[in-house]
Amino acid sequence: MNSANPLVSICIPCYNSAAYVGETISCLLNQTFQSLEIIVVDDGSTDHTRKVLGTIKDKRVTYLLQENKGAAAARNKAFQLSSGDYIKFMDADDLVNPECLETQLSRIQDNPDCIASAKWGRFYEPDHSDFTLAKEKVWMDLPGMSWLINSLTETGANMMQPGIFLIPRKIVEKAGPWNEALSLIDDFEYMIRVISKCSTILFCEDALLMYRSGLTGSLSGKKTFKHFQSAYDSLNLGIERILQVRNDDQTRKVCANVYKRWSTIFYPEYEELYHKIEAKIDMLGGADIPLVGSKLTRLFSMTIGWKNTKKLKKLLWPNTNE
Repeated sequence: MNSANPLVSICIPCYNSAAYVGETISCLLNQTFQSLEIIVVDDGSTDHTRKVLGTIKDKRVTYLLQENKGAAAARNKAFQLSSGDYIKFMDADDLVNPECLETQLSRIQDNPDCIASAKWGRFYEPDHSDFTLAKEKVWMDLPGMSWLINSLTETGANMMQPGIFLIPRKIVEKAGPWNEALSLIDDFEYMIRVISKCSTILFCEDALLMYRSGLTGSLSGKKTFKHFQSAYDSLNLGIERILQVRNDDQTRKVCANVYKRWSTIFYPEYEELYHKIEAKIDMLGGADIPLVGSKLTRLFSMTIGWKNTKKLKKLLWPNTNE
């Protein structure tokens, strides 16, 4: 590692991202920290992503087209092509503030066993006018596993989108590659492996990820059986890893709550997966999180039960995923 002049590699998978990837790369090229390389692996796009990327003439940007293999395979390929001392995995439609890399690097450059985190928030509108910061209680310096457990404690849900983090290359290598068999919530399993290999997560107040949400056709919006099976597998692998590192009453309760949040999402469409998860919750000693959903969902659940509520919503609004 060149500590005097480190190189940051940003690894970006993209698929049919022509409308967004140019803005993402622009925000990276305009960072206050300029010693970087951007490696974009196009996972078989069928739109004009290649044309958009062809207009970028900065030598720090590398573009590779591969046959469609999934986002995890594209991330792995990008990392294989990288040579940076520090790694950031970015999605092709998200943004970071200009000081993001400089701020994160300043915190971990002398702490090779640490990962840098950032603030984050969501936006839906193309002009970012509706951007809202998503305050989390783990926006502080914490030991890696303490950060993970605390981030999962309240509702069984947290944000481990990889663009939030800047990771030393040696930690990425210790964690191993992205699991290419996974699609939906593959970052849950991957980031648990990464976090389990670090000593501390250092929070960077002046670093920000802007997470673009609500896109038609995005991976996070896909809810076929294949994608739900991926979520189930990712949950199992991630929770198994957590329990290998730390297995006390608090951790088992947290893991049960993570499972519980997803079991209600699986029901009733994928009832077999629901029952498998419920069995795992019982083995962990039970969950204690409240029902997650809209006010209307909670109101109906108080009168007819949450299972009947989910069945009714599926009948009335078949495309809902709540």
